[in-house]
Amino acid sequence: MAEFSLGPDFERYQRDMQQQMGDLTKMQESIKAAVGRGEAADGRIVAEYRSEGGLTKLDLDPRALRLPAVELSDAIRTAVNAAAQDFQTKVREASSSMFNLPDDPQKAVDPAKALASLDKIANGFAGQLRDLARELGVQQQRAQQAMENYKGPGSPGPR
Repeated sequence: MAEFSLGPDFERYQRDMQQQMGDLTKMQESIKAAVGRGEAADGRIVAEYRSEGGLTKLDLDPRALRLPAVELSDAIRTAVNAAAQDFQTKVREASSSMFNLPDDPQKAVDPAKALASLDKIANGFAGQLRDLARELGVQQQRAQQAMENYKGPGSPGPR
C-alpha cells in the first residue's frame, strides 16, 4: 500500500504550528503564574495583582491605618497601581520572546506594523490551507481513479 503524505511543506508547517502552540501554552502558564507586587507608605501597604482576580491581596500594617484618610487612600492607590504596573511588566516580559517585542516599553510596537504582521501571518496561513485543500483534492481524485481501475476477484474486466 502506498504511503500517504501531504508533502514536506505541510509537514514543516505542522511542526511550526505545534512549536508555536507549545510556546503559546508556556506563555499562558507564565502569565497565569505572574504576580505583580507593589508597596507604599514605607512598606506598610502591600498589594498583589494577578491575571485571575486582579487585585488579589492588600495588606495594611496597623501603623498605616494611623495615616490621615486622604494619605491612606493615596498610599493604597499607589500600592495597587505599582502592583498592576509590575504585573504588566511581567506579562510584557513573558510575551516579548514569543512575539519579538522590545523590552523597553518606549520602543513599543507600532500598532499598524503589528496589524500588518498579523495580516501577513493570516495570509500565509490561508495560502497554506489553500495548498492543503488543493493537495487533498488531488489525493481524493487519485483515490477515486484507483477505485475505478481496481479489479477485484471475480470482476468482469475493464469497463
